[in-house]
Amino acid sequence: MSNALAPAALTAPAALTTVPKAPPLGAVRFGQRVQRAVQALVNRMGPPQFVLMDLVAQRWRADALGALVRLGVADALGDGPKDVDSLAKSLRLHAPSLYRVLRALARDGLLTEQDRRFGLTAVTEPLSRRHPSSMANIVSELSSARNAHLWARLGDVVRTGDGAWPSFADGDLWSWLDAHPEEHAAFHGAMRELTREGAPAYARAFDFGAHGSVADLGGGTGYLLAAILAVHPKVRGVLVDEASVVAGAGPVLAEFGVRDRCEVVAGDVVGGDVPRGLDVYVAKNLAHGFSDERLTPVLARWRAAMRPDSTLVLIDVVVPPAGPYLGFLDLQMMIASNGGLERTPEQFEAVLGKAGFRLERVVPTPGPMSLIVARPA
Repeated sequence: MSNALAPAALTAPAALTTVPKAPPLGAVRFGQRVQRAVQALVNRMGPPQFVLMDLVAQRWRADALGALVRLGVADALGDGPKDVDSLAKSLRLHAPSLYRVLRALARDGLLTEQDRRFGLTAVTEPLSRRHPSSMANIVSELSSARNAHLWARLGDVVRTGDGAWPSFADGDLWSWLDAHPEEHAAFHGAMRELTREGAPAYARAFDFGAHGSVADLGGGTGYLLAAILAVHPKVRGVLVDEASVVAGAGPVLAEFGVRDRCEVVAGDVVGGDVPRGLDVYVAKNLAHGFSDERLTPVLARWRAAMRPDSTLVLIDVVVPPAGPYLGFLDLQMMIASNGGLERTPEQFEAVLGKAGFRLERVVPTPGPMSLIVARPA
């Protein structure tokens, strides 16, 4: 480890934030089946050429919603419906162009519209950064110009098998983000939002309380680790990520009342800056960003820091033998990462085995991620 930050115990912990219960797995799966059945029925009932056009046009909707976030429109509408002219004036936007964007989204059922006054709907309220379940960063990230550039080269990727990133920038994603602060904030903000939604389920899907210490490798500002420590009050934690990211961990740990049980460390977890000899090591959405060839040495470095009885918990998509999964996230990894992919259980077992681990079990959650539990072989 390197660059340990000041221990959080210097400040008294705040009142404990209650970690909400995750919805029942069976109920979530049933709801997803109903949703897919309804969409399949709609697709079958419409003329195929128009159904296809609507599917392709989803990209336009995403770009329009992303523009609302980046221009500050969604935040302004978070206070309630507003007249388009006053909204454009306050945000220094071109009123006629703004009106056309808002009108298109309203006629599509994504905004309310009355006498040139527009407001958010239940679906679009999370576009506001002040919403308790805000998804502003993830919408901004997925609709970014960077992702549009990369996805436009999907055909080249399929032809050659090479990722599209070199066509966009030199170096890797992380160095590019470091050089672009606004994109860096949006990317890591998106990771926080996704973690916030899944953390209650992850914290309860594994018995962290049976262990004394947990390290969150690449854990951002600590939302997942804070949820784990809040649900399991006897556990102590270590949060490790790059310095510019963990610098924002203090408020999160204080919100959950766990600052006195968590050490914050600045380090490169891919390079092996991980604490030694702890009970459990957690890494969320890290494995899928690397090919097997790149991931194996990373896992091996983690294995070298672990005790023989330590446990590794990877949180990632697990591709089932049949049925739906986050298939387009798999394509995102194919296009934009270092040969990354979403893996089947057998693929996880193989790459873990190469690094000195034994796959123990895969634990599903109500969301799209599963916990891949492994122990040193």
